[in-house]
Amino acid sequence: MKSSKGHLTHIATPENALEDERTLLARVRSGEVDSALSVWSTNNALVVPRRVLRNPYFDHARKRSEARGWPVTVRDSGGDVTPQGLGIINVTYAYCCRRYPSIEESYRVLCRPIIDLASSFGHVADCKAVDGSFCDGQYNVVTDQKKLAGTAQRRSRRHGQGAPAVLFAHALILVNANIVASVNAINHFNRDCGQPTTIDAGVHVNVFDLAAPAVTPLLEDVADSLYSQYFELLRSV
Repeated sequence: MKSSKGHLTHIATPENALEDERTLLARVRSGEVDSALSVWSTNNALVVPRRVLRNPYFDHARKRSEARGWPVTVRDSGGDVTPQGLGIINVTYAYCCRRYPSIEESYRVLCRPIIDLASSFGHVADCKAVDGSFCDGQYNVVTDQKKLAGTAQRRSRRHGQGAPAVLFAHALILVNANIVASVNAINHFNRDCGQPTTIDAGVHVNVFDLAAPAVTPLLEDVADSLYSQYFELLRSV
């Protein structure tokens, strides 16, 4: 089930959200469209990479997480455990191109609208790893030494010899998330999987934390702003 407010689509389950991502990528790879964009959210869940299925405690950890109100969904890509929830906005896009941009350039393009969003609230942001953050990586968007967003990308091609390249990108942005609850859910899941890794809620920040109380935007306003920026981005690549 889906519902929309402006350009923000709420997808009831993360399974459906991941299926929508696969469909978005398939439309670009098939040649049906040259680019596609989605800005979406879903209910509380943990999304884990497929390699976690090899953990002997996975079934036990999944059942315990679901009992705590955090169902577990498996994604095809790598990385680590990430949370989802109503205060998290996801941006997914794919586009075809004559050749792939460099890794650095493609991440710069992906991160720019989020960096600009932080700047609109008077905060300087850049890309770096943050010790103790969930699914840490070199291309987190970080402000005040705290993780605001995580990013990922995948590369493929349309079918056929010499076919155009296709770049798929995703950003998870903390807008008004319950960071403590999200991090606790990850830590409980990791411990149930026999993993000692501890995530620190204190090294994450919401977009709403950057705004003065008198000017805090609506979640849908943030989504609409991001959609507009990424839409223009896709027109220029």
